[in-house]
Parts: sequence; structure tokens; C-alpha cells
Amino acid sequence: MEPIKKLWILLVLVFTACHTSEIPECVMPDTPDYTKEQMWYVSDKDAEADVFYILPTCVWDWQDTSGNIIHYADVYNPEHIEALLPSNQLAAEIFGMEANFYSPYYRQITLDSWMEGERVIEERFPYAMDDVNKAFTYYMEHENNGRPFVLAGFSQGAKCVVELLKSLKPEIASRLIAAYVIGYRVTEEEIETYSSIQPAQKSDDTGVTICYNSVESPASICPVLSPSAICINPLNWRCDTVTATTSDNVTVQVDPVNKVLLVKGLDCDKYYLPSLGSLFPKGNYHLQELTLYKESLQNNVKIRKERYLELQTEQ
Repeated sequence: MEPIKKLWILLVLVFTACHTSEIPECVMPDTPDYTKEQMWYVSDKDAEADVFYILPTCVWDWQDTSGNIIHYADVYNPEHIEALLPSNQLAAEIFGMEANFYSPYYRQITLDSWMEGERVIEERFPYAMDDVNKAFTYYMEHENNGRPFVLAGFSQGAKCVVELLKSLKPEIASRLIAAYVIGYRVTEEEIETYSSIQPAQKSDDTGVTICYNSVESPASICPVLSPSAICINPLNWRCDTVTATTSDNVTVQVDPVNKVLLVKGLDCDKYYLPSLGSLFPKGNYHLQELTLYKESLQNNVKIRKERYLELQTEQ
């Protein structure tokens, strides 16, 4: 090769390396190894069905030993795993009461990333989703053993569930009891494009997608989580405007225009976090999406699982 060409290629490589090194996404924590037990939160009940759960965002930006700002969770960092533990424990109580519960740790994008808006989220999210895809593949090949399963995720985890639904092979999709996309969105285009995304219409339909976001009023909607094309009330499992009431006399009603849940009776000041105010304005109840409907969700997973097994015996 001519010396000038060699020099030109070298300069291009140097420029590319320098340019890419300035992109935070290139500074990544170590890749998860899903053959290792420490990469999973598992509650094995020797049940006839599974839950594959994907965690919400629980980690802020942090610095590595070189001073780089990292925008992803480190699955080998005990402090990060500790921060994720309460979310896994809550989800296992809700979704895993009568099922084997599998939740992979993954390099989720940080809360700071979500606060920077849609463009940054979409730039960084593929790295997190790649981990989830690998974890799901490992789970299907080594843990599932042909059992029916529930897909569930909250917030960032719900975004991951939507992406997993898009890539489900027919044989695997046939074993899907239901998919819980909680605190995120499903678009009309996704429903029209992917047959594996079927909006839930009632409490016991199977192979369907459950989706909702909770706010006091449309003014409190979080723009990176909405709008969604579907919304179901997790208290009465209706998609119309019939109001349901919690045991604490909080009312919940589907807003058919904005496809969100209108929640009345909570003290919005009590649930407002100024540190997340740019993402969740006052009156947005995103952080309560699981706890507010906990008992109803628990019962619903059981109902859908039993209905799925009944349908299988009828075939």
C-alpha cells in the first residue's frame, strides 16, 4: 500500500477513535454473563408457569475509576444490585406468587438518561436492550423448558417488554400467558405491525398486552412514556370509562382521549419528587404504578394463568 494511503487510513482511524471516545455510550460496564447465577434474581417455586420480569430504572449516572461518567448500570457493582433489589422483591410478590420468577440484571440506562429526553433515550437504550435480548434467549434455552410464561416490566422494563414482543417467534408466542407493559406505551403502529401485540380487553383474555399510565390529570402526563394507543383499568379490567375504586377510596378511570388512568383521591404533593420533577410533574403517579394496584395485579396474573391452562386442556 502506498505510504500516503497508509497515512490517510491511519488519520481516519485516529479521528474516528477520538470522536467515538467522546461519546459516553462507548464507556460501558462489563457485559453480563447470563450463565452465572449472580446475573439473575430468581424465585423458583417448581410451578407450571414462569414470569420473565424486566426491572425499571433504579440507577443514576456514576463515575468509574478513570473519572468517566457512565450512563448504564453495572451488573457487577454490589451497590447497583442493592438499588435494584427492592424492585425485584416487589415484582416477585406481585407477579411471582404462583410462578417461577426470573429477572435478569442488565445494563439499564440511568435516570439521568431518561431526564434528557427521547433522543438520548433512543441513542442509549439499544445497549440495554441487547442485554435483555441475550438474557431472554438464555432463559428460553436453559430455564423455561417449554412452560407457559408471563412477560412483565415496569417503566424502562416495560419498554423492553414491548421490544421483546416484537421479536417473539410463533412457537414462543403461543406460550405467552400475557404481557404487562406497565408505565410505558404501546403505539398504534406497533399494534398494527406486530401480531404478538394484542391489547387486553378484559380480566382473563390470554396472549394479550396490558398497558396503563396513571396521572391526576392529562396535564401531568410524562411525554417520554406517553401517548399510548391502549389503556386498561387494572382495578376493574375495563377499557371504557367505568370508574373503579381502591380500598382506600381512590377512584381510577380510563381517559379514552389520552389513554391514561385518571386517579383521584391521592395527595399529589405527597407523591411528588422534586429530583424527578422534570420527568414526572406533580400529579404524575408513575412511581405508584405497581403499589397502587398491587392486589389486583396479583389476582390478575393468577386469573390469566389459570385461564391459559384451561384453554390448553380444552385443545
